[in-house]
Formats: sequence, C-alpha cells, structure tokens
Amino acid sequence: MIIKFFYEGGPVFMSLVYLMWIIVISLVVRFIILYRGTKNPLKLKRTNDGILFFGSFAFLIGISGQMIGLMAAFDSIQRAGYPSIAPQIIAGGLKVSFIPTVFGMFLLLLSAIIWFVCRNLKEYPLQTVSLNQ
Repeated sequence: MIIKFFYEGGPVFMSLVYLMWIIVISLVVRFIILYRGTKNPLKLKRTNDGILFFGSFAFLIGISGQMIGLMAAFDSIQRAGYPSIAPQIIAGGLKVSFIPTVFGMFLLLLSAIIWFVCRNLKEYPLQTVSLNQ
C-alpha cells in the first residue's frame, strides 16, 4: 500500500515526504533516549523543536508537490481541449495530486501532537534555559 502511494503520488515528492517521516521518527527516538538518560536541556529542546520543524516541512513539501502536479495537469488539459477530457480523468488526477499533501499533513499532525506531549513532560526545560550556550 505504501509503495503504491509512493508511485501514485510521484516518486520525487513522496520520497522527500517519506524522508521527513524517517527523520521525525529518529528524532522521537533520540528525544526518548535523551529524556531517559542525560536530560541535557539544550539537546532536549532542540530535538523537540526539530520534531515539529520536520513535520511542518513535510507538509510544505506535500503542498509543493500538489501545486506542481496541478500545474502540469492543467497544462495537459489546456493542450487537449475541452471535449476530449472526461470528468473521470480530471477527478483521478486531482486525487493523485492530494497524495503527497495528505501524507505530509498526517506527519504534521503526528509531530505536533508528539511535540506538545514532549513539551509538557515533567522535566522538560521551558524558558529558563539559555540556548546561546
């Protein structure tokens, strides 16, 4: 199923979105290791902020992929002319253009929830830590 969406959504943008998934998962694992171990406030804060950043970046990559796909689709429709384009073809193209955006949006939602939960942990450093160290 994931491989099917990879090719349907376009390998270029979907590979970037999947890369963001891998980065966010690795940052979550790093945060857990840091939180259970050293509790270095600077590293905890930067790792947690990275989770939200890469989740947001995945959503922006998905939107970029959708916009480029829609521009190419509209260009093809314009070249083909109105009578030769069936509504089913347009609907299928629109469905495909939303795939990278949906995968990026799911990652953004997941990373925002993880960021919020990690931020509200008992020993998470808030504004008292200077990040200029």
